Amino acid sequence: MRLTIYIILLLLFFSACKKKEVGPQRVDGIAYFKEAGSKVVIGCEGNFGTANASLSIYNTETNLVSNNVFNTQNNLPLGDVLQSTSLFNGDLYIVVNNSNKVVVVDTSNFKVKGTITGLTSPRYFLGISESKGYVTDLFANEISIVNPSTFQKIGAISVSSWTEELLMNNGNVYVAQKGTNQVLVIDSSTDEITDSITVGREPNSLVVDAFNNLWVLCSGGINEAQPSLNKINISSNSVTSSLLFNDISDSPSSLRIDSSKQELFYLNNDVFRQSISATSLNSSSYISAGNSILYGLGINPFNNDIYTADAIDYIQPGKVFRYDGAGNSLDTLSVGLIPQDFTFLEN
Repeated sequence: MRLTIYIILLLLFFSACKKKEVGPQRVDGIAYFKEAGSKVVIGCEGNFGTANASLSIYNTETNLVSNNVFNTQNNLPLGDVLQSTSLFNGDLYIVVNNSNKVVVVDTSNFKVKGTITGLTSPRYFLGISESKGYVTDLFANEISIVNPSTFQKIGAISVSSWTEELLMNNGNVYVAQKGTNQVLVIDSSTDEITDSITVGREPNSLVVDAFNNLWVLCSGGINEAQPSLNKINISSNSVTSSLLFNDISDSPSSLRIDSSKQELFYLNNDVFRQSISATSLNSSSYISAGNSILYGLGINPFNNDIYTADAIDYIQPGKVFRYDGAGNSLDTLSVGLIPQDFTFLEN
């Protein structure tokens, strides 16, 4: 009897002392059902040549992370190297670089609606209208024109080099031509390149601020030129300021902007924050990477939370770190292999 009581007390002790799980919970291999709450779509690149790209979905209200969502919902692999994701007309356009395709899924259940093929090495998708979208490319020396509704490639715009991020403003599409020092200007009604703006070496990302200025971040290449952050007056397509990084070995990327469109963020090992009114670059980081390899950055437009992606060792599943707008750590998410891309969905 005494032994029985002792065992019961011992079990109760260990049960009481068991640590509670802190932070988001990870769920793999279960069907995805639409839930209340805003979602963060985390694009996980996967390893080159292994077709293990994946989507992780973080629910900001339930604090739940669902991994391998695409594979589970469609019973097939997403493909080889997820490069980027974009929202257009309520659908998610997933650019899968080494599989030469853009996969379109319904954001209510992440099931495939269609696939755009005939691409060489796609990088980013931008929806223009129901019948037109653009896809930039690494190797094709062209920007593909696609029909988002029929999932077909319908044309191309010839360029001289690798093209990366792009955005539309007042009918014009601005494209970072990474292989050069140019930002291309395309008239979206005619698909003609109407201008090119000289910026720093290897432009990679771009945003528009509250005063309709275009900001372009340039990596400088691999020790080829000083990296720079360029401000462009869209009315005249002229560079009005160019802030140079001190170290030629710096390689800034992932330029983002907050919901006020007055605070810039970018990666340069750490996370840096930069006011659009500043006349020099901040020398101190906003969020330290610590021992992490920061491989992606996103700013939630609905609450300004900051998301950074840690590739860890590029072999094991990655982590995503979430911060509030003031840079305070909120939690850590366990996600898929090599996370690097963020798209934010409303309820």
